[in-house]
Amino acid sequence: MKSTVHMLPNTLRPALTLAMILSVFWIPNAQAQWLDWDVQTESRMELFSVAISDDEEKDLWPADLNKDGWTDVIVVRKQPFSAASEPPKSDLLLINQQGVLVDMTMELAPEFISNPSFARDVYVVDVDGDTWDDVVIANTFSQQPMLYMNLGEDSLGNWLGLADESASRFPTLISDDPLICAIWSGDLTGNGAEDLYFVNYRVNSGGGTAKDFLLINDGTGHFIDDGESRMGDLRNSAFGTAGQIHDMDGDGDLDLIKNTTLYDVPPWNSRGVIVLFNDGTGNFNSWDNIVPNGSPYMFEIADFNGDSLLDVYVVDDGSDKLLTATSHTADVSLGFNTVNLGFSSTSGFGGNVHAADLDLDGDYDVVVSDVDVDIPPCNSSRRIAIYENVNGTFNDPYGNTIFDWVTNSYDVALLDINNDGLIDILSGKCQGYDVIMSNNCDLVATSADYDLDGIPDACDVCPTNPSPDCTETVDYPVVSTDNSMARQWNDMLLESIRGDYARPTVHARNLWHSSLLMWDAWAVMEPSACPAFLGQDYAGFQAPFDGFTPSTDLATARDEAIAFGMYRLLQHRFANAPQAGNLMTGYDVHMDTLGYDVNFTSTDYSLGDGRALGNYLAWQLIAFGLQDGSNEQNDYANTSYTPINPPLIVDLPGNATVLDMNRWQPLTLDLFIDQSGNPIPGETPEFLSPEWGQVTSWALTDADLTSYTRNGFEYKVYHDPGEPALHDMNGLGTSDIYLDGHSMVALWSGMLDPTDGVMWDISPASIGNRDTYPTTLETYATLYDATNGGSPSLGHSINPSTGSAYTLNMVPRGDYARVLAEFWADGPDSETPPGHWFTILNYVSDHPQLVKQFQGEGDVLDDLEWDVKVYLALGSAMHDCAVSSWGAKGWYDSSRPITAIRGMAELGQSTDSAANNYHPGGLPLIPGSIETVEAVDDLAGTLGENVGKIKLWAWKGSSAINNVDTEFAGVGWVLAEAWEPYQRPSFVSPPFAGYVSGHSTYSRAAAEVLTAFTGDAYFPGGMGTFLAPANEFLVFEDGPSVDVELQWATYRDASDECSLSRIYGGIHPYFDDVPGRLMGIEIGLDAYDRTVSFFGDGTTVLGCDADLGTCPADLDNDGFIVIGDLLILLSDFGCTSNCIADVNGDGAVTVADLLDGILANFGQPCP
Repeated sequence: MKSTVHMLPNTLRPALTLAMILSVFWIPNAQAQWLDWDVQTESRMELFSVAISDDEEKDLWPADLNKDGWTDVIVVRKQPFSAASEPPKSDLLLINQQGVLVDMTMELAPEFISNPSFARDVYVVDVDGDTWDDVVIANTFSQQPMLYMNLGEDSLGNWLGLADESASRFPTLISDDPLICAIWSGDLTGNGAEDLYFVNYRVNSGGGTAKDFLLINDGTGHFIDDGESRMGDLRNSAFGTAGQIHDMDGDGDLDLIKNTTLYDVPPWNSRGVIVLFNDGTGNFNSWDNIVPNGSPYMFEIADFNGDSLLDVYVVDDGSDKLLTATSHTADVSLGFNTVNLGFSSTSGFGGNVHAADLDLDGDYDVVVSDVDVDIPPCNSSRRIAIYENVNGTFNDPYGNTIFDWVTNSYDVALLDINNDGLIDILSGKCQGYDVIMSNNCDLVATSADYDLDGIPDACDVCPTNPSPDCTETVDYPVVSTDNSMARQWNDMLLESIRGDYARPTVHARNLWHSSLLMWDAWAVMEPSACPAFLGQDYAGFQAPFDGFTPSTDLATARDEAIAFGMYRLLQHRFANAPQAGNLMTGYDVHMDTLGYDVNFTSTDYSLGDGRALGNYLAWQLIAFGLQDGSNEQNDYANTSYTPINPPLIVDLPGNATVLDMNRWQPLTLDLFIDQSGNPIPGETPEFLSPEWGQVTSWALTDADLTSYTRNGFEYKVYHDPGEPALHDMNGLGTSDIYLDGHSMVALWSGMLDPTDGVMWDISPASIGNRDTYPTTLETYATLYDATNGGSPSLGHSINPSTGSAYTLNMVPRGDYARVLAEFWADGPDSETPPGHWFTILNYVSDHPQLVKQFQGEGDVLDDLEWDVKVYLALGSAMHDCAVSSWGAKGWYDSSRPITAIRGMAELGQSTDSAANNYHPGGLPLIPGSIETVEAVDDLAGTLGENVGKIKLWAWKGSSAINNVDTEFAGVGWVLAEAWEPYQRPSFVSPPFAGYVSGHSTYSRAAAEVLTAFTGDAYFPGGMGTFLAPANEFLVFEDGPSVDVELQWATYRDASDECSLSRIYGGIHPYFDDVPGRLMGIEIGLDAYDRTVSFFGDGTTVLGCDADLGTCPADLDNDGFIVIGDLLILLSDFGCTSNCIADVNGDGAVTVADLLDGILANFGQPCP
């Protein structure tokens, strides 16, 4: 029979708990209640005219526009909230093509694009009686409403789409300024034609009284504005947010229901939900306020208890209310029993509300969008809510439990997308859309069977595939079993990082701990190697270990230890990840695929059971992590750090509130989405890991440490880079470097246009082969070509692998720069910078031309030995980079370019002292790049309000893009006060300080490790590559315009390119970059040296209980004390001056050095 999910091996099924079963099926949460829902956006929606990440405000209406039996959807869009600082937006026509909502706007409603709107609401109704539904769009910001007529079919039965006939069918609304919030229709006059009611608003009481609009249909779909004569003062509104038309008093004519809130206006002199009674002729003289108390915002009207009286569900800023009708007196009053629902999932402000029978029990359930579209931010602690109607009483079956469909939503459409008889949900989110399918086929008594496979569509996982054996694509991670056990679980770890929040520090630590675990699982069974964790001392923590003799063959025991250890460790570390349900399923399925029973939990490894050894390793590493200074037990929360600057509201120009441009400033966004694509609760993300210098490290020593104290907290800075360039209001000190560094960020922002005609050769022939860096703050700038971009370098004349010259690789500079910025940004679905270098490492390990020799010499290592050794080398370096660079970030607490550029723009310019806008702390003027706005400039403003401000020739920003999938912003003159880095508008800049660059530190350390471990500075084959396909790769905007293949001869070349990417991306000035590279060199080499000390020479049996604090007897610096050191001592024996083999430091090489230094420690590793 047909499967509803990815089929699990039979051996796993009996062991699955209820929580596991639920997570494998549609909802990855064990607390599912009432109805099951499955987010299927990727397979159920195809967008072309807007981006899937569309962040505009949205209102939705479902209707079968082309009369094909499948419900379509209209989506209208505008800039979020109640201020107009952006142009109008295009609207969206989604045609339902057999269960897939396909964007057909360009083909069937092109005027949705050519006539953009400030749309606040949409209603679909047949206004001219031709049986084809038309579309009415209610606009705000003084824009007239729009009417799109349905053109019906041609002679061949092809639907012709929608056309704007507003000018000929609608009057120009002049009785008031159209700031319309809501639209509804109904035959108010009794002539059989649909009339229209628009609810108007004012933002606050200072705006006075708004007048609603009543458009009367003459029967042919042409309208007159007849509100004043038919309603008089009853069309008054304050903040009018909702409206509907129903026969509320049961007298046979339709009444008007509207919301007026925020402040009081006559004649009701109260906030409320007002019912305006129709006198039978389409005139309105009497009214009743049915919600005279509270702060109603939206409402839905339906017969919720089945007694034929219309009830009202009210979304209130305090507590939602259910008004159950009890009586009515025609044209006079209505009686209701009002219940405050008090559900915590909609406490506070709510949004649009819609009713439908979700569970097919005959009554209307309710879905409430959480976003108050008039009060930012979009994201909030609330969430979309679904309430169950039980005989007229509402329950909250999901509570505050987190499900995949629980997101922040502007509006939803309730419709049966796949015609299975169940109501599904299309959600217009803060960032994109969700198609939420009802997975409750057991509720449907009969259902269509589109593919005739004998399985009703409601229960058919692939209803258009006639094969009864088809299976659904799984959402959990699946990794190949063709690789070594270490590689399999490293791949699983990288998938887990992509499914978690983007926390480079946390995940560098996860990579290190996992590499320790996998190394020790291998090393404890290798007499010539030493475990790096078990039995070793880490800041007072020691995991006891009594040795291990496997009871099975060596390969089996090692695989078991790695698999069970990693399974337990990842289960613990990713239990609270945003995609935890899918990740836990992936771990379980992979263990079952390997044939392992996850119910084996023993940690007693004394009998030689590899599974127990793995469990023990995980147990000890988890215990280590709970006391290592990371504050893991409190989700890595900060304990002391507090920013001194108030947040910068990114959507507002300027930065007038910044207190200190040298210190980090939080950013307030409508929605923050991290580099892994996860929405972060709260619109102002906190500083990530400012206290990470406290975390126990690998090869960092007290000799590397500088300690500082602020507010009673010790900030530990390893490999202290010294103070960054600092801004000074008088231009003193290193302020000139501060200005220079940030102005270069602005200059490079102006190079992000692929149409500027600048072409670059980005092959290794022209880029790379830099072997030195400037080492002082005053000389850092010499590394860069500030005017043209990039960093001058020699390039490589010959590929050493082929003996031939590298082929030129010409691409537009603007494409190259944008690809760099996005490729090295590691997002979305990011494994973060340390994880990114593990993907590069795995790419190297998979290369057919790689010979797996340690340091390029000796025996070829098998895959497992290669992987556990190189993972330990890289993982330890990445963790030490995190501790060091974030230690510097926490202490120096330095600002990002968006803070600096906007802040200096507030001051003016620092070049022309005779000008009115001169300030010694302002931005430097650079002709063609940084200039003063003049009266003749396009940026001057209608009243010249921007004259004298600073403008930049830079990337135009996200607001210049309607659809990131098909458009790019380009570059041009922008006000410096509104400058944005080349990033997504939901990210803008990382939530932590800039100095030093973590990317630069991680990347250079990784390059040093890979160079040393492989014994070759070059990628296998002499070149590493990454292809960014044209018009596909970029996420921030459309592009690149051509295929761009990134090419690196050496690992260090790749590292250098990564560092430059952060300047193009607007994330770092150059003085953040260079010290990070310099730190990375030292950190990487120190970590590597300590790592190889545990490897041994493959033959000498090592004693692994040495004092790892010093190693004076390692005379040849190979990481261990063996025969080579003895030979050096014998050759130097008798020396009395400048002696190589003076182990005990007494000035001479004697028998004491032999006995106490070499022989006492023979066969032991060095730190």
